[in-house]
Amino acid sequence: MESIIESLEKFGLTRYEAKAYIGMTNLISGKAEEIANASEIPRSKIYNTLKELDKKGFITITHTRPLEYKVVPPSEIFKMKKEELIKELESSQEKLEEIYNDQISEIQAPVWLIKTSENIINKEIEIIKRARKSINMRIGFLLEGEGEALIKAFQELPRGVAIKILATPECYIDGEKLEIIKMFEEANLDNLEIIETDIKFVKIVIRDGKELFRTIVKFTGEEKSILPETSVGVQNRYEDICQNFDERFLNQFNKMKAKKNKKNKGIT
Repeated sequence: MESIIESLEKFGLTRYEAKAYIGMTNLISGKAEEIANASEIPRSKIYNTLKELDKKGFITITHTRPLEYKVVPPSEIFKMKKEELIKELESSQEKLEEIYNDQISEIQAPVWLIKTSENIINKEIEIIKRARKSINMRIGFLLEGEGEALIKAFQELPRGVAIKILATPECYIDGEKLEIIKMFEEANLDNLEIIETDIKFVKIVIRDGKELFRTIVKFTGEEKSILPETSVGVQNRYEDICQNFDERFLNQFNKMKAKKNKKNKGIT
């Protein structure tokens, strides 16, 4: 019983209100005196307690004489309160991340090395989540599970964030073929543009022209299959460098897009 009271208190109920609601789940409906007895609440407190429960949506009042009180089913209450709590937490997270990301952009940071595929993918996702205007990428290869993680992160971005990718059609991971362009095209993101190009052995993420992450990896065999265990990521927040890379990327992307459009129209 005590644990239930504590759970209800997390939904904003007082101890008396929690006890009254528990008592009413046994009665389903009843008059104030009956609820006071079932809940072991002083009669002098029961009317205000029930009034507050009604305001908070835990019970309904039938305006008869005397008043009759009916419990709202726990399944409805918990569903409603969980949704409210999730919305509140998401709102707080969004506001805190905005504050955090604003401060991140103020910090003059050096260059960091990130090792292991898992850490590299996590760092890329972290950078992507900070995007407010654009994500530009050169993708000559992907690590295992990276494509799916990138697409999920892209889907969670606001639609106003433009995503541009220059990518090689495919790569090999430990000898297994991965179709890069097909994977991103099938995601059907309306804010993503991807253009095929021959950029093997290169992978760069540029966020808002302010942050850059480059991954280096060794390759082996005739098909140049990547060796994930050799991957190293280089994170850079020097804005001048990032801006320079971003401008060069956009220049190349726009040229290739124009060339692709001409080809599609049959113009030589």
